Amino acid sequence: MMNESQFNKYISKIDTTFFKKLCLEKGTLKSYNKGDYISREGDIFPYWGYIESGIIKYTCYNATEKKEYNTGFSFEGEFVADYPTCLYNLESEISICALTDCKILICHSNVLIKEFENSFDAVYIARIAAEQMFFQTYSRYADFYRLTPEERYKQLLKRSPYLFQLIPLKEIASYLKITPTHMSRIRKAITMSK
Repeated sequence: MMNESQFNKYISKIDTTFFKKLCLEKGTLKSYNKGDYISREGDIFPYWGYIESGIIKYTCYNATEKKEYNTGFSFEGEFVADYPTCLYNLESEISICALTDCKILICHSNVLIKEFENSFDAVYIARIAAEQMFFQTYSRYADFYRLTPEERYKQLLKRSPYLFQLIPLKEIASYLKITPTHMSRIRKAITMSK
């Protein structure tokens, strides 16, 4: 298993034991092939899960550009969900797709809701998890304004160097919201400046 705390930093700041235990006890193991959609933007998908193996990507579609963008990734030992839409039976704002073959313990969101209703400790864990996800998302959002594409690339390379061996470059370029050609130029410029 990779060091997930480097990419999805929020994971290292929450007690994942609670969520993993729920998936192990109440989840159903499902297999997805590379390219399979777990859920699609616009679907109501009241499920979440624990990734036993594989990598998933989150995407959203820009109708004006007619282009799909990667908004994030989750790895083995992490969780997958369109949170919080899965809790409230809302239409998903994103698609979730298997980037590699995956095995995921899938749970219905009612399992979480029931735990939240019956346990103060579960509510506290959920609050911390939601806060940490918000902090990570907020920081990423701000980076699109405060950093150039080259600075975002360097930041990602420093934070998660293993990512470039696990995920195709075109997928990383999409995550950085740049074209593969632009990323290639950035990589070349960095290599030449060394």
